[in-house]
Amino acid sequence: MQGKQRILFVCSSLGGGGAERVAVLLLEYLDRDRFEPGLVLFQEWRDYDMPRDVPVICLQKRGWYDFLKLIWRLSRVYKNWKPDVVLSFLSHVNIIAVLAQKLSHAKFRLLLSEHALQDVSLSNAKTPLSLLFSKWMPRWLYPCADKVICVSQGVAESVQHQYKTPIEEIRVIYNPVDLKHISTLAQEGVEHPWFAPKTTPIIISVGRLNVQKGYPYLLKAFAHVAAKLPCRLVILGKGKEEQALKALAKQLSIEGKVAFLGFQENPFKYMAHSDLFVLASLREAFGMVITEAMACGIPVISTNCPSGPAEIITDGVNGLLVPIANELALASAMLQVLTDRQLATNLAQAGRERARDFAVGKIVKEYEEILR
Repeated sequence: MQGKQRILFVCSSLGGGGAERVAVLLLEYLDRDRFEPGLVLFQEWRDYDMPRDVPVICLQKRGWYDFLKLIWRLSRVYKNWKPDVVLSFLSHVNIIAVLAQKLSHAKFRLLLSEHALQDVSLSNAKTPLSLLFSKWMPRWLYPCADKVICVSQGVAESVQHQYKTPIEEIRVIYNPVDLKHISTLAQEGVEHPWFAPKTTPIIISVGRLNVQKGYPYLLKAFAHVAAKLPCRLVILGKGKEEQALKALAKQLSIEGKVAFLGFQENPFKYMAHSDLFVLASLREAFGMVITEAMACGIPVISTNCPSGPAEIITDGVNGLLVPIANELALASAMLQVLTDRQLATNLAQAGRERARDFAVGKIVKEYEEILR
């Protein structure tokens, strides 16, 4: 029998994002009889708890100007740790992971995990330096990896198109959902007065308060719904758009019916005690929050944005898909679910079943297969 493989994960930090959550789940659930995992962080920032048996090496990044230092320090880790496989997460980390391998001349399989739509990243690149890191360096360096793991088919297509990565080097593995963990946390009580006891239907949305998430359309849609039906809206997340969104809620005269509750370590108890989950995003690489809401047993509505939601939701079966940036279509779908109890029940039951397709045990086995 072959010995354990040494698997080195490389992340910028463990700071609250979806990619970081995936890394932690993989580190937790990898078969310890077959794999010996380690973790490299660029910065010592952790919003997630780490398995205690995983050694962590921090490269002490202080700013973007440490780019060359990070390459050098990571190359030394490669030399000393002697991994069989390196798995890095997110584009800027992937670039450093490849360059460090070239500098170290170490021999191992290199896997890059991509969690973003690359055409969006390129559209945000306005300067020659940002274009270098967003377009040209990935185009030169991604083909050096053994595999590029993408979190959705849409991300895979964008990587192939933008970076000219050969299709045989790309593998789609969806983000995992820890169903047992979610089920446990979902049973906790919610102290907010709207939930204890709940007398009015509650719509919930979860995600960073940024432009990508389309919250203005959600607020406008909710205003239409609230004018016809007693209901409330709860938004979990923080971000730079918070004050603008609160001002819009006031302008729409719904501020008393909308609660911005910030980042919550346990969003699942809020989801499980709500009546409808809505995602109004303009774009999503995958949309893990959709599968998490499904696991909590509530009906889900999402915009049919590129690219993840349509890969998760079968419209009318386990959720509803609506056009992006269209508050009237979104409001119509919300009213449909809130006023049709049988539809809501059917969507919730089918959604819970769909969430099992992304169970962490199943997804980790897909990763273990490619790691071996």
